[in-house]
Amino acid sequence: MAGQESYLATGFRAVDNNDDIGKLEACLTFIDELPSFKRYKEVSFEKLNVKPGDAAVDVGCGLGFDVAKLANIVCRGGLSVGVDISEKLLEAARRAFGNNEGVSFIRGDIHGLAIPRNSVDGIRVDRTLQHVQDPQKVISEMVRVLKPGGWLVCAEPDWSTFVIDTDDNETTGMIIQTWKSAFRNPNIGRQLLGRVRAEGLQYTWADGLMLLADGLRAADIVYDIYATAEKVRAANSEKSGTVDAWLNELQNREDHHGVTACVTIFLAGGQKPK
Repeated sequence: MAGQESYLATGFRAVDNNDDIGKLEACLTFIDELPSFKRYKEVSFEKLNVKPGDAAVDVGCGLGFDVAKLANIVCRGGLSVGVDISEKLLEAARRAFGNNEGVSFIRGDIHGLAIPRNSVDGIRVDRTLQHVQDPQKVISEMVRVLKPGGWLVCAEPDWSTFVIDTDDNETTGMIIQTWKSAFRNPNIGRQLLGRVRAEGLQYTWADGLMLLADGLRAADIVYDIYATAEKVRAANSEKSGTVDAWLNELQNREDHHGVTACVTIFLAGGQKPK
């Protein structure tokens, strides 16, 4: 059974408490190449409205993939900054992208960004608010550092929309509820637009896209299916046989025509008034 720090729903809260972050890194690396993830990220970059010469910030940057992508947009002459609380993830980000033009990384708590007020042209947060203690405080900090006229973009899943392709709805419901309840803010996706509007932004907008994992291996890497099943088994010993049967069904489905799992990711943003 996976330890709490390596369980994807909880492990990103305090990455550096885990001696081995390989599973977390593998998840982040894998999803960076998934077509459905690429689609929503493209929307988020477009809505950020940054251009060459601008300063852009990625909050909760992890391994720095999106920092590098933003640098490709704002350079030459621009700056792309990644902020994360995890020194281990930032070490990996610096190794991969630290020498790229215009790229820099800052270690710090995103509830209090070490960035001057009114200093950046665009700022985004992506699948990080689901893990934090105070999502509104993070969004407020993002607005604080934006220049008047700058744009904010948030992207977060809403785990009440999570589905797995199986016939056993009862056991699937237990798996989904166990996964969902492990997040600090499992319903943050649906709340994004209201939270953005609460900060006084103008021209606010929202969208929703599906994050699809095609195949049992992909679903497990992205949504930690097997670890969640083990958690259900541990909490309900009388359900052990039911969980085994559920996993067998998944494997049988995978062998015949494949398994899909998906969740809706909500995007919301707006412009800081000039």
